[in-house]
Amino acid sequence: MKTSTLKKLIGTTVASLCFVSVSGLPAMAGQLHNGWNYGIDSFADGSGGESFNIRGIAIKETSDSIFVALTGGTPLTGVANNGAADKNIGWGDLFLNFTNKNFTTASNDKSLFGVRFAGTNDSQVATTGLYSNVKGASVTNVNHGYSTLKQYYGAGFDKVNTQGTDLATKASVYSYFGEKTAILNVIDSGANKLGGIQSLSATALQNQGLNFGFFSAQGSQTLGFSLNKSDLGLADGNYDYMASIFLECGNDGVALNGGVSVPEPGSLAGLALVGLTVLGSRLSKRQS
Repeated sequence: MKTSTLKKLIGTTVASLCFVSVSGLPAMAGQLHNGWNYGIDSFADGSGGESFNIRGIAIKETSDSIFVALTGGTPLTGVANNGAADKNIGWGDLFLNFTNKNFTTASNDKSLFGVRFAGTNDSQVATTGLYSNVKGASVTNVNHGYSTLKQYYGAGFDKVNTQGTDLATKASVYSYFGEKTAILNVIDSGANKLGGIQSLSATALQNQGLNFGFFSAQGSQTLGFSLNKSDLGLADGNYDYMASIFLECGNDGVALNGGVSVPEPGSLAGLALVGLTVLGSRLSKRQS
């Protein structure tokens, strides 16, 4: 059999597998572009100026990884500020809520996932990585910040998309996070570490197809990370989530509604077996 014919058959089988695995993705909100799901935040809601302004979040799923990107004016290592206990204000932790409950309820139940990706922040867990059984904690009081979202909105930041395009109104933000409850922005102690993460530069994220500029949302700082999807420990199926993050001071935050797909290993193995069976059949015919 010619090498070119063999390559075509293998290519057809692989293409079929890819089509099936992608077509099973759950429905998502956000704004899709080039394989990334975007939540675009208001450009004028960063209390304290551009250094404390989030412009957007984006998440991309592959067969084995989840990529997360953030853009705005806050560097990964934070911003020097004498009002903070440690003289630095930076990113809080990222929360993933798969429960279909509001954030406060899921947090009280310790049923959130969380990612500490900024090694210099005030997270209550020791190291960067992915965590389960997560409860949120607030560190706004030691970062010269807002104690509640009501206080934040009342300071002049009652704007459209203040928490991004998926929580576009004040009513939706209050419904999900609570109006007068503390802004929970880091992982509390007691969470279980599931695995590590890989920190990614703006260039590495762009090589993955990231383009905040498509939405005119590119900030001076773009950063992110990836994690192994298998570390989430999800059974086969499709899962919706709400991702959210606040700065340590609560001066801005953003949320994104997305989905994760975990295909059944047997279904992919079965498709691969069919492809190999067809390939073997054609080889036999050629040899005959």
